[in-house]
Amino acid sequence: MISLVNTDIKVKKFVGIEVSPDLSRTNFFFLYLNTLFIGMLVVLPSLIQPAFLKDVIKVSPDFFGFTNGFLQNMSQIATLFFVAAIGVLSDKIGRKVLAIIGFGMLCLFYYLYGQSNEIAVAMGISEGFSAKICALLSFAPSRAAEFADFAPGLLMAYLIRFVIGIGFILCFPQFITMVADYTREKDRGKGMALNGIMMGLASIIIFAAVAPIGRKIGVGGLFVFASVLAFVGMVSTWVFLKERLPEIKPGEKKDFKHLFPLVMKSPTIRASYLCCLVGRADINVMATFVVAWAVQRGAALGLTSEAATMKGAIPMIVMGVVSFAAFPIIGNLLDRWGRIPTIIVTLFCSGAGLMLLNICSGPFSGLMYVGASLVGVGISGTVAGANTLATDASPKAMVGTVLGGLNTMQPLGMLFFLQLGGYLYDVLGPGWAFGIKGAVDILLAVWLFVNRKKIYAEMKGAANSAD
Repeated sequence: MISLVNTDIKVKKFVGIEVSPDLSRTNFFFLYLNTLFIGMLVVLPSLIQPAFLKDVIKVSPDFFGFTNGFLQNMSQIATLFFVAAIGVLSDKIGRKVLAIIGFGMLCLFYYLYGQSNEIAVAMGISEGFSAKICALLSFAPSRAAEFADFAPGLLMAYLIRFVIGIGFILCFPQFITMVADYTREKDRGKGMALNGIMMGLASIIIFAAVAPIGRKIGVGGLFVFASVLAFVGMVSTWVFLKERLPEIKPGEKKDFKHLFPLVMKSPTIRASYLCCLVGRADINVMATFVVAWAVQRGAALGLTSEAATMKGAIPMIVMGVVSFAAFPIIGNLLDRWGRIPTIIVTLFCSGAGLMLLNICSGPFSGLMYVGASLVGVGISGTVAGANTLATDASPKAMVGTVLGGLNTMQPLGMLFFLQLGGYLYDVLGPGWAFGIKGAVDILLAVWLFVNRKKIYAEMKGAANSAD
């Protein structure tokens, strides 16, 4: 008897990732395109801020390193306050609506960010009050008088940067969670790696393509560019992405109060959280202090802020290109070789790269590019690895919640390493901001190696229960 059932049905794939019947390649394409958009918006402040602080806000050189680091950290403070709650909310109402709201906020507040001085004047913020606040935030309350000339605009920039940070956490974590929603475990490493590829590509585009544009249109033009980009992201998320929340059985739904006990009993989730705490700070440490170092050193060499920013962006381009190229390899290693071995090797790479930056003679040294390349490899492993580990160990009803907790680790790490780095930058020299961070990366790699057997046992048990 001839079977009438077609057993040779071709499975749809998107760059090697199996596409479920209820999804399309278009959904996947715009998931990653929107990840690229939010990645560009997240990276953009690292390019804009040094020149913005120097030429628009006119911050004193004595407080330049710390102020730049703290302004970056406003996003991390916003993340720390809200990302866990947003993770829980995404499990309840969905990922898509939050991303749309986030892009809308970025569209508005990126434009307002460039108008910080004008808004401060319009609101009548006094120099004395704002100087006291800004000096206190810079741990220099006795030097408030030195902040008076630029404090109103700086204080407003801090506030708007905080709101922009809320926009980031409404968008960026949703696209990571949607990768988990869209993929199966066998392809999840590749899916998370592709998410990282988009972030690496975002960094390349910002520092290789947008930086030269910024030299022509100025800092103000870059703020307008950011607003337009956020608007495009909002529309494409609304039109082209499909919500795909996992099916939850009655009684499975859990909230944030169940997260802490889960983390305490799961060595795999703890490992992913530590990777996020330590590893994700590498991007901001590099972007913040390499460009700031270049702008300061460039002034001594007679370079304009725009020219120095563009020259300082070259190591960031190198890091982005290497990270971009490494992500496909890392994705396959995560799925085939294993999550933990891949993460350990990449942590050693980033640690070694940051140590090299510590001994560089300056931001334009050739050694800077070697260190940036190694950090690029490390970033690809820790970003994709942490996301994959956390998703593997998450109950279906708590994927958004667990990833919300994971993303809470990011601001904690960035707050610590950016503030410590800013202090060391001003007091001991720029290289110290990188050296301390590199040492911590290597220590985490050693910790993962020591605890690898516990993580393997849990992951094996999870795989058996899933079968």
